[in-house]
Amino acid sequence: MRLPTGLVITCAAVVGVVFVPVVAGAAIPEEARNTIRRVRAAAAKEDFAALRLLMVGDFQWSFGGDMDVQQALDAWKADPKYLRNLRRVTSQTCGLITRQIVQCPIKAGASFRAGFERTPAGWRMRYFVEGE
Repeated sequence: MRLPTGLVITCAAVVGVVFVPVVAGAAIPEEARNTIRRVRAAAAKEDFAALRLLMVGDFQWSFGGDMDVQQALDAWKADPKYLRNLRRVTSQTCGLITRQIVQCPIKAGASFRAGFERTPAGWRMRYFVEGE
């Protein structure tokens, strides 16, 4: 299959059991960059109220099926490694893995990674997970 001229898509990551392509050469929207900066700042200040506003309601925080923003925040309050790693990953190189999702860092492997999704309310953090 030939791709149209100027369209480049490479395969890069597996999240859970879902294959995720990388959108090569696409710029991260400024609104997404602003949300990532705000998440990093809220994590640095341990501002859980600000973080909650920047997250989707069915936030994924583990591969065990846990998808609840309040459960995630409660776990993060109990263990400082989560906010420390959230600050770290949102400081690294992020990239579009679909037209609607930005991941930080773009090549996380089995390490911590945060995903940001374009929603009707703007860009929000969709997941923050570790592992495969």
